Amino acid sequence: MAIIEDFLPTEAFHRVRGEARRAVEEVEKAVPVRQRLEPGFSAPEPHPWGFDRFDGGTLNRFIDIDPASMPAVNALAHDRRVARLCRVGLGMHRPPRRGMIYLTVHGDEAANHDIQKDLHRDTFFRKMKYWYFLEPVTADDGPFVYAPGSHRLTPERLRWEHAQAERQGIPSVFVDGAFRISDVELAEMGLPPPRAIEVAANTLVIADTFGFHRRGNARPGSRRLSIYGQKKPWPFAPVGA
Repeated sequence: MAIIEDFLPTEAFHRVRGEARRAVEEVEKAVPVRQRLEPGFSAPEPHPWGFDRFDGGTLNRFIDIDPASMPAVNALAHDRRVARLCRVGLGMHRPPRRGMIYLTVHGDEAANHDIQKDLHRDTFFRKMKYWYFLEPVTADDGPFVYAPGSHRLTPERLRWEHAQAERQGIPSVFVDGAFRISDVELAEMGLPPPRAIEVAANTLVIADTFGFHRRGNARPGSRRLSIYGQKKPWPFAPVGA
């Protein structure tokens, strides 16, 4: 995992944040944020500007980047430094995937649990995600939580993965394939407790989500605003492809 503070010069940061905030405000006028009481993951709700998706009571709002009206955001989403850092983490070059403006609005855990707040790994192979945070993220805002060193495929981790796969079987394409892990299991692998990544605005966070992570606990209704993207290779590609 990499944490880079003051990623952009001050003027560039203010341009990116201003464009993103305006986009969020315009979208919210058209589609106000709402609460959800149905449990589990929801299907994406498509809109002309992007899509909404719920994890329990937590809203994930993804807004497309329009290069014409958001030139500063578009430049950040195609910043070569981000691509290089992701390439270092993956150990391979991947074609760029679109970045998006990402607004997280936390629900009330007491009313509807967000399963993304349980410690898990996304995939059985390396997958890089990044968040360029446009506003400070404190303990109340649901910071990204990561177990340092958990991206390494140690013998202990390999045994755990094998046991999970045998227990859960092969999921269909419609089932969440992320494996959850308890604090006890994490300690049994010799891994340290997860760390909450509280950051200032203008901070880039890149993480290999093969490592164990979760969305942090948050005050209901709190928001987290970022520019988000990911690099996800196809794990069954021939070597060298």
